[in-house]
Amino acid sequence: MLFNEGKIGNINLKNRLVMLPTVTNLAQDGFVTDREIEYYNRRSTDVSLVIVEASYVNIFGRFFNNQLGIDSDEKIDGLKKLSNIIHQNGAKAGIQLAMHNPKFKPADFSKEEVQGFIEDFAKAAVRAKKAGFDMVELHFAHGWFVNQFLSPDVNKRTDEYGGSFEGRTKFALEILRKVKTYVPDIAVICRINADDITCGGFNIEESVEFAKMLEENGANGLNISAGVGSTSEYHISPMSIEDMPLLKLVKRIKNNVGIPVIAANKLGFAENWEQILKDNAADFIGIARGLIGDPDCVAKLKKGNGNDIRYCIHCNQACIAYILKGLPVSCMINPEVGREKEFEVKTDNPLDIAVIGGGPAGMAAAVYLAKKGHRVELFEKSDKLGGQLNTAKIPPHKGEIGRVVEYLERELRKNNIAVHLNRNVTVEEIKNMPFDKVVIAAGSVPRKINGDMDIVSYQAVDVLSGDLPEGTGIIVIGGGLTGLETAEFLAEKGKNVTVLEAKDEVGDGVFPMVRKLLLIRLQKLNVGIITKAAINHISDKKLSYNVGGIEKEIKFDDIVIAIGNKPDETFKELKGNDKYIFIGDCNVMATAVEAIRDGAELSLKI
Repeated sequence: MLFNEGKIGNINLKNRLVMLPTVTNLAQDGFVTDREIEYYNRRSTDVSLVIVEASYVNIFGRFFNNQLGIDSDEKIDGLKKLSNIIHQNGAKAGIQLAMHNPKFKPADFSKEEVQGFIEDFAKAAVRAKKAGFDMVELHFAHGWFVNQFLSPDVNKRTDEYGGSFEGRTKFALEILRKVKTYVPDIAVICRINADDITCGGFNIEESVEFAKMLEENGANGLNISAGVGSTSEYHISPMSIEDMPLLKLVKRIKNNVGIPVIAANKLGFAENWEQILKDNAADFIGIARGLIGDPDCVAKLKKGNGNDIRYCIHCNQACIAYILKGLPVSCMINPEVGREKEFEVKTDNPLDIAVIGGGPAGMAAAVYLAKKGHRVELFEKSDKLGGQLNTAKIPPHKGEIGRVVEYLERELRKNNIAVHLNRNVTVEEIKNMPFDKVVIAAGSVPRKINGDMDIVSYQAVDVLSGDLPEGTGIIVIGGGLTGLETAEFLAEKGKNVTVLEAKDEVGDGVFPMVRKLLLIRLQKLNVGIITKAAINHISDKKLSYNVGGIEKEIKFDDIVIAIGNKPDETFKELKGNDKYIFIGDCNVMATAVEAIRDGAELSLKI
């Protein structure tokens, strides 16, 4: 059913697969850029409908610095280029109209100002039509501006735009009606929350009634999501959230309306997409992060190559996290995002290149250098590829990380790269290798604590790899991501775990959504967390530490060290020679996202 034709309003669609809007930060001062056009060009060939990212209808409602705008007529020409490229690729073009300014609440505006915002949406829809779009989507979800009017715990207005359910829905319905009045001949979809998933927020009972009202007022389709800023794990679910978390809510809304419904958020694999349609839970499958990671996923599915799809692993480390930092969208498994043209260049001077190290940086470097036209061989000292990703996938809820290794291994095979496992190459061997260039991607090694602690302790990486402490009472020293995940891993195996962290709080630098969910799980597992802890000494299965100048003591059976890694310096004497290029952790400590991108970007320089 995925490739059956469909229809939304007056738009005929060639299949049931829709590219959902995601902010890219590829615009410049609200205007369309060449990078943005290429981004959509790369992703619009095989889906039936592309809904271009959240575009602000007024400057007040611009949430991201590099967000796309549709607030002035000067932007129409650039938007027309976007709709044209989407149409040339055989898809229909939609654009999401949005505004969001979290500094303000609904009660902060006069009635006249609210009606001015309604006019802004309608004028933006007119611009969308002039720019050649077939459809507009009205963003009424995710805690953004209109969603705040819908929410009983946020909307404290006392006039006709607040109070009762009818009052809280009035703003959204008037936007819809005015848009339909101004542009009656293009389709209008509304993106709504099935549930805010907050205490006292907009819930599924109200959402069902709201969906009916939207249909009655002219909406041609609904795009169903959930969650607001504080519960965003329900519209950009990370790997710790089970697949298809919203499907029951989506189906309930669909059962109450007669217009098409789009399902979204972590919908599993292609076979799940098909089943969603067969079960009549939704009419269309919405794909967002999946098309960031693999622009060809629909083409592969259509050709029967579903096993080759580079499925999103829901890490949120380079899509959502980057966007929130104001950076252009990226992806752990696809460093080409927003830079597609850069990676199309082939070399006219093929070189013989050795890559030392089969972790994420080394594998990515080998793949992208080979794609560019170089002759590449990869040497890995262990019996398998993947480096630290092999331990990163072991903690609870982290199994999807393994798909990164599987994908890179497939790419190595596709590009006929010779891989030599169990090859612990020495410095002298490297010096004598008959290669034009040697890429050093040796990775990193765990940091150790000074003194005698290493005699009585385990390293987190070893614990995750299977060297489980025998004792019951475990102290994990280090409250970063690895320490917290190791604590969860041990607690799930019945250990009594306490985490000691020197900083003011644990999870420093961890993406807030991931940190929040991890801390909730640790609390349920009764994992103790002690912050601002300065360790004094260890003796006789007792650890002494200071907190705020007060000395305390804790008994233990075993200690696990998780205080981070440092670059592997095995090959440091080769630095400074142009023949040898250091990438990944052995050069600068970084995340897997940065390691893979580092490896890929090397191909742009050689």
